[in-house]
Amino acid sequence: MESGFKKLLSIVLIGQPELAVKLSERNMEVREVVQRCEVVELLPLDNSLEAFLTFKFERTGKKLTDMMDSSAIEAIRGRLSSNLGSRKKVSLLYPLAVSNLVIAAMNLAADIGVPVVNADVVKGV
Repeated sequence: MESGFKKLLSIVLIGQPELAVKLSERNMEVREVVQRCEVVELLPLDNSLEAFLTFKFERTGKKLTDMMDSSAIEAIRGRLSSNLGSRKKVSLLYPLAVSNLVIAAMNLAADIGVPVVNADVVKGV
């Protein structure tokens, strides 16, 4: 909806890859909607993993180093990456997956009494 050049309403849809299939330009049932959509695909965090985690913890008033050590960060990277063949490596380091894994690791660390999340805790999730 617009009033002149000013947008009155914006809707943001966040979804898994299946949503992109449903909102495909080839799907005639949603043709009118798709023509008004802008699709943006988020890339994996890859080299920004530590910066992302630092940002998330700083928003809660904590330092990343107070919550997890460097081995945990590498374990997260390893856990959310997979090899397809000998040359191709697929990264699944998306914000939602990283956040879910970190929450599970922190909960496990609290349950077993480990003060700082480390690689062993991440591997135990």
